[in-house]
Amino acid sequence: MNEQDFMKITGRIDERFVNEYQDVPKRHVTSLRKRVSIGVIVAAAMALIIPAGVFAYSLITHRDKVSIYYTEDGVQKLEERLLANGYTVENENIRLTVDVEMCDGNFIQGVYTLTALTEEAKEHISFRARQTKLVYADTGEWIYPTGGYNESADGKAESDGEISISFSCPLDNAYIDSSRPKRVVFFEYAETGETDGYGDRVVEDYTYYKGIYFDLINKINVPTKTLRAEDGSEITLTPYGVSRMDKNWAHPEDEDLTETTIKSFVVISSDGESIDVLSLPITGRVYGQSSTGRFGSGNFSYSFGTVLNIDNISGVKINGVAFMK
Repeated sequence: MNEQDFMKITGRIDERFVNEYQDVPKRHVTSLRKRVSIGVIVAAAMALIIPAGVFAYSLITHRDKVSIYYTEDGVQKLEERLLANGYTVENENIRLTVDVEMCDGNFIQGVYTLTALTEEAKEHISFRARQTKLVYADTGEWIYPTGGYNESADGKAESDGEISISFSCPLDNAYIDSSRPKRVVFFEYAETGETDGYGDRVVEDYTYYKGIYFDLINKINVPTKTLRAEDGSEITLTPYGVSRMDKNWAHPEDEDLTETTIKSFVVISSDGESIDVLSLPITGRVYGQSSTGRFGSGNFSYSFGTVLNIDNISGVKINGVAFMK
C-alpha cells in the first residue's frame, strides 16, 4: 500500500500541495494580503446576512486524549462533522465529560473523560476502582447480561488526576428494550467485611460517583453503508469502523464467548484497490483499533482507530470474508 492508497480512504490533503504553497514567491504573498483585506470586508458583510455558527464547529474538550483513540486527523474529522458531545456533569469529587458519542444503529461508541476535582478523588478514577453499568434511565434497572463495554489505552490516555476512556455499548439485542432510554452509571465496589460463605461481600459504593452518569443517544448520527456477504449476512460500515447486531441475538449456551481475533482487515476502495487497514501508517499503532464481541456472530464491532471517508469505500474483507455494497 502506498501513500495514494491511504489518501483514497482518508480524504487527506497531499502534503506536496502544502510544500508547493510554501515555495510561492513573496511578491505573490504581497498580492495575497491585499486580497485577504478585501476578503475580510466581504466576510464582515456576509456575517450580517448569514446566521451565526453556520461555519463553526465544536471542539472536542479533551482532544489530545481522544486523538489517542481516533488519531489527530480523525479527531479533526469528528469535530468537522459536529460529533463533539461536550456533555459535562460533576459533584464535589469528580467531573465527567462525554467528549464524543456516535451511533451507527448497532452500537453507541465514543470517549468519556473522568477528572478528579480533589486530591483524594484521584485514586477513585483508576481502571481498578471505577465501575460502570448499563441501566434503563426511567427505572434504574440493570440491563444484564449486557453491560457497558469500555477499554483503556494502556495508560496513554491517563494523566495525573484525569483519564479518558473509550466505550462501546450495544443499542439493541435480545436483552435490551430499544424503546426505553439507556444510561451509563458510574460507581465503585466496596467490601462490607461480612461473608456469605464465598468470601467478602461487596456493595455498590457511590461516595465519589454520586450523580455521575450519562444517557446514551439512540439515533444514528454518522454516515453509514450496508455491506453484504455472499451468504446474505450484513455488516454496517461507518467512518470509524464496522459493526453487526441482530436484535434477536443472544449468547448461545454452547458458544465460545471469547473475542474473535482479527487476523486480516482489508478495505476495498471505490476503484477496486485493496488496502490493508492493519498496516496503515496511522491506525496500525493506535490504541483505539479494537473489536467488541465475536466476528461471525450477531454481536460484533470493530474500530479502525481513525476516521475514514466511506464515500471512497465499496467493501471490506474481514478474515477473508468479503462484504460489499
